[in-house]
Amino acid sequence: MDTLRYWLIVPTTTFAGVLGFALGGPWIWLGLATFPVLFILDLLLPRDLAVRRISMPWLVDGALYAHCLFIIAVWVLFVMSVANGSNPLNGPDAAWSIGGSIATLAWLSAVPNLPVAHELMHRRHWFPRRVAQLVSTFYGDPNRDIAHVKGHHLDLDTPADSDTAYRGELIYTFIFRASYGAYSEAIKGEAQRLRRLGLSPWNWRNRTYQEVVLLALVPALCGYFAGSMAAGVAVASMLIAKALVEAFNYFQHYGLQRMPGAPIGIQHAWNHMGAIARPIGVEITNHINHHLDGHTPFYALKPEPEAPQMPSLFVCFLSGILFPPLWFSMIAKPRLAQWDRQFASEAERKLAEEANRRAGWV
Repeated sequence: MDTLRYWLIVPTTTFAGVLGFALGGPWIWLGLATFPVLFILDLLLPRDLAVRRISMPWLVDGALYAHCLFIIAVWVLFVMSVANGSNPLNGPDAAWSIGGSIATLAWLSAVPNLPVAHELMHRRHWFPRRVAQLVSTFYGDPNRDIAHVKGHHLDLDTPADSDTAYRGELIYTFIFRASYGAYSEAIKGEAQRLRRLGLSPWNWRNRTYQEVVLLALVPALCGYFAGSMAAGVAVASMLIAKALVEAFNYFQHYGLQRMPGAPIGIQHAWNHMGAIARPIGVEITNHINHHLDGHTPFYALKPEPEAPQMPSLFVCFLSGILFPPLWFSMIAKPRLAQWDRQFASEAERKLAEEANRRAGWV
């Protein structure tokens, strides 16, 4: 059953997009339609604190690779649907088709694509890491693993970490700040890696070149096979997917504090233990256990019910984007006040007090 839950939720969600573009017409919205279904189920089902029992890791990993094949198929079938006329991007129905194409491509390129890519980029073997680089292209950040593994996992909850949202920071400003941080840290990280090898940062082995090529290749191929409007849809979809990725990222460490260089403890991440959020997020929502050992495979992560908890990730996401005052007053401030009282060390409490002052909360 534990293996089945990942197969039922991760590749099935992506396959909805495959089917939608294959059918064409109004069905192109089918991929986006998975969002309200997942949202409602996550709200209705009880919290899931169970430890996964996986006897065949290769089989549960298969769900991740199935998604990778399906997300590529989603993009290929988008191009085919435009080329064969079942998804016209010009003419009287163009607005409907453009909107549905962007919505489905952006949503599925972010979820479950980001969680799958995140899991694969933490693997030690070169193959899953290369697959992660490939599918991360669809949300506009093929080299995300550099800043994430070598930056975020070391600097989380400190000012040095662009992935940690400040107290009082709006999700909209965070998206731009985190995106800039991810790109700039990846470029710097590659330059440092090459220097350690005794090579110039401009050497052809620099993965930044690969990133530029991959980012240009997706809209270029869409434009070549399906026209300039398809290329425009591809660019818009990748930009929105990138924004969605950072929007979900916003809630993982929001407002938390850690002294630079201090050990990472159970209090240094928010956890979202929804029955749907866990599998669709490939256990990234089981967040602090992942940070305690980033190489632990997703199915071996153990829930930490005593760690700081957030409500449904879907609720956080919608409130943060659509109703920021509600997010701050009903979720962020009360949870952080509890964190300051129950979880923070004395040094972290002082950092929290200063953060509250900067946010204008006191």
